[in-house]
Amino acid sequence: MWEFEGLFDAEINPDDDSLTAQFWKDEKTGIKLGRMGYRRRTTKAGNRIEAEVYPVFGRADRSKARAAKRNATPEAMQKVNVERSARRLIQLIEANFTEKDVAMGLNYEGTPPDDDRVRKDLRNFLNKVKRQREKKGLPELKYIYAIGGDEMPSPGYSGKRPHVHLILSGGIERDALEEIWKKNNPGHGATNCDRLQPNDDGLEGLARYLMKQRFDRPEKKNAKKWSRSRNLKEPQRKTTDCKISNGRVKRIAFDFLNHAKETMEKLYTGYDLKDCRVRYSDVVDGVYIRCVLRKRKGGLPK
Repeated sequence: MWEFEGLFDAEINPDDDSLTAQFWKDEKTGIKLGRMGYRRRTTKAGNRIEAEVYPVFGRADRSKARAAKRNATPEAMQKVNVERSARRLIQLIEANFTEKDVAMGLNYEGTPPDDDRVRKDLRNFLNKVKRQREKKGLPELKYIYAIGGDEMPSPGYSGKRPHVHLILSGGIERDALEEIWKKNNPGHGATNCDRLQPNDDGLEGLARYLMKQRFDRPEKKNAKKWSRSRNLKEPQRKTTDCKISNGRVKRIAFDFLNHAKETMEKLYTGYDLKDCRVRYSDVVDGVYIRCVLRKRKGGLPK
């Protein structure tokens, strides 16, 4: 499904009844839900679940989908890839970090550094933190970071100063982490270290903020949006034949603010629905549903 997700690029607006009604009546859209089969993919990351319901393509639809993918514009493909990267980052953060861990901002003062120096300073900082953790008998360091600000500043530079946003394992005092960055490092500016504070959406806001940092910088071929330690735990993913009937899929698309909550919270006992998006395609049949749920306090996961 991943390779065709970008074809479902038209989102149903729950506040526009006329558009929704037209969508279901217009034969030109090619939507024939009564004949569609669906699958459900569940991705569990910490207290977060992403549930995706998508059509199983028939032979004719597969041909249309592949043709549409070949003809997709670079802008459309980039949009899909950016959102996919953001969701991947959200899932990794949710699967590996909690309120026991910390977020840091590493800054500079004086002459803005170039990209090579920022990355070297970051490696040195992480290596020092790892040594401190070994001395204290703490588990191996986990981290995710994104570098913000302008890359390779020129003479007379007046842009946004390079800086690093970093999430890392807790266990070392926050004052000690700040001292590691500042001590005997000329040019290293102010830093702040805070406990992670998941809200009603967990750590999604922080993840999207990290993603945003890369877009503050000039484009560079093959540049990563963010980077991570290799020891991060992977989210749990499972794909099954859908237990949601075609009729229920249609009801969700008609009125997903109500029907999605009832359906998804029944499928995922102990979780509350936080968000639901329904998209359709002018190229292939069916709809694509993506829901986000969070574990209820005291809830029993299914």
